[in-house]
Amino acid sequence: MKNRLTVIAVAVAVAACRGIPTPEPASVPLRIEPVITRATEVNFESGDAIGLTVIREDGSVYADNALLAYDGSSFAGDLKWYSGDNGTCSLKAFYPYSAADFPTSFTVGTDQRGGTGAYDLMLAAKQDVKPQEEPVTMVFRHQLSRIVMSLENEAGIEIESITLKGLHTTVHFAEDTEDGGPIAYVDESDPKGDIVMEAVKPGLSYRAIVVPQTMAFGVAVRTRGGASLVQDFTEVTMKPGYSYTITGKVSAEGIAFRLSGEISAWDDGGDIEPGGDPSGDDFKDNGDSFSYHGKDYATVVLPDGSRWMAEPLAYLPVGRTVSDDPAAGDVWYPYSSDGANVTVLKDEESIKSLGYLYSFDALLGIAVTGDNFDKLEGAQGICPPGWHIPSRADWFALCGYSNRSAYLGESGSMEDHSAVFWDETDGYASVPGFNAGGFNFTLSGAMVNNKFQALLVDESVCSVPELYGRNRMTYIASSTPNSATQYFVVMTTFTKSYPKGRVTLAYAPLGKAGVQVRCVKDK
Repeated sequence: MKNRLTVIAVAVAVAACRGIPTPEPASVPLRIEPVITRATEVNFESGDAIGLTVIREDGSVYADNALLAYDGSSFAGDLKWYSGDNGTCSLKAFYPYSAADFPTSFTVGTDQRGGTGAYDLMLAAKQDVKPQEEPVTMVFRHQLSRIVMSLENEAGIEIESITLKGLHTTVHFAEDTEDGGPIAYVDESDPKGDIVMEAVKPGLSYRAIVVPQTMAFGVAVRTRGGASLVQDFTEVTMKPGYSYTITGKVSAEGIAFRLSGEISAWDDGGDIEPGGDPSGDDFKDNGDSFSYHGKDYATVVLPDGSRWMAEPLAYLPVGRTVSDDPAAGDVWYPYSSDGANVTVLKDEESIKSLGYLYSFDALLGIAVTGDNFDKLEGAQGICPPGWHIPSRADWFALCGYSNRSAYLGESGSMEDHSAVFWDETDGYASVPGFNAGGFNFTLSGAMVNNKFQALLVDESVCSVPELYGRNRMTYIASSTPNSATQYFVVMTTFTKSYPKGRVTLAYAPLGKAGVQVRCVKDK
């Protein structure tokens, strides 16, 4: 195989008696003929290397991690058979080779675009072997799992990358005291990560080597134009040596995943059920509400015909964790304040009513960079299928006031008095106006520049008593950039000039903001 792993991380039981004198070797080379099912190729390539341990009947170590290279038919090197008796031995081998000692864990790469071969960890063992002239046949077994994605790309859309999200990437090994082999396990306290898949045929087929585990995870598909789709999959148990397939169909309308088929050369791991599917349990549209990942959300149809969530999103995306530290993480708990000090709220009732606060990376389902910041407008992000993160235009149609976009070379502000909630008497769209229309404008606050905003609405800035004691500054996400470092958000402003709480479009800094999410249904 073409890729090399610099550090091998697997526990292989070897005798603890290194340095014991060994008999003079005979002239017959010790060779290994592999029997294998491959993750990437049908067979080994010339130059591939394994580490071989040979333990004799009396427990002495004859060879400890000896390097053997593949010559096209067998593995061989400088190692020769021992002489002096006909005693048997046990052989243990691992691929890919490393000169290091044997650690107790193995981590797969998070960027496998350059190839998966370096992470195709395999072990082989054989007992009761006697010195022989013929190569010893050993069966190499995959220790990790494989995920293959197959796409029908009817629209010819260019796929930039496919990423598996929210998987453990490290497997640990303990010694099996009964047979001396390794027992693989995942430490749930280990961090999860994302794995960018190898493109076998760009736009059509992809694959990745993953750690065996029981886990729900997500798949993010990114197109050349910067659009993205994050699809969640229900919990599946991935076993060592098994391959799992996800099939998808790319059309002009988007990308839809469906169930898998059997993969040859590995044991068939069965189907991976997709979550977040309109026909599945993770999303169900009830007309005036929808159910999404175990939570029910009210929706409202506004006078312009647009349909919106009538409460904040409280969905934790696969692969994300919730933080109570505004300086860390990318999804945050809601909070309350006394005007100066903030209290993080972790109870289900508060999360349901106020929703989580999300970074733009988290809510858009993709890392926002200088290369794609201007290509994500209208993205589905973490919204359910058929819904999307509102654009500036979606919000402007409701509130009627926005700063212009620096990205487009504009300056100043823009107004539209025909907007759904524009009030000519007040001269702005207000929080009570949104609420009167059934929007249920929730003052959940915001995290800005890595700080929760602690100011409260009170009589000094507000003429609406039912809003007193709530967070004064609230941000709600849009999917439209102002620049490479800012995105538009809906912002509330309570002052003596805006005593009802003005609702307008302003900017929030990328990477330093946590904002509420409301999804709007696709037209």
